[in-house]
Amino acid sequence: MKNTARLAGVVAAVLGGLAVAAAPMANADSTDDVFLHVLGQQGITFSNLSDQTVVNAGHGVCQDWSNGATLPQTYSDVNGALGLSDTNTGFFIGAATQSYCPQYMSKATQS
Repeated sequence: MKNTARLAGVVAAVLGGLAVAAAPMANADSTDDVFLHVLGQQGITFSNLSDQTVVNAGHGVCQDWSNGATLPQTYSDVNGALGLSDTNTGFFIGAATQSYCPQYMSKATQS
């Protein structure tokens, strides 16, 4: 329970920054571009993965939510697939949820 609360805190903390970071990109060509840009601004890069693979992982977060996954389950999926730090995994989940399935934001911030 304590780890779930901590993870929810990490996701919630980055969401405020996400909205500010994405604002200058409002005129971007696509949601994918904004998503990738926001990750890059956070310093999250994937030298061994294509942009499409990263975007697919972002959509995978939404698939988890729509299948009823909890935050710890989604965290495990993202971390296992991408091998990010705790903070970057939380940011990735928040950015993907905000970008691709904002209707699930409450799931991304549950403790």
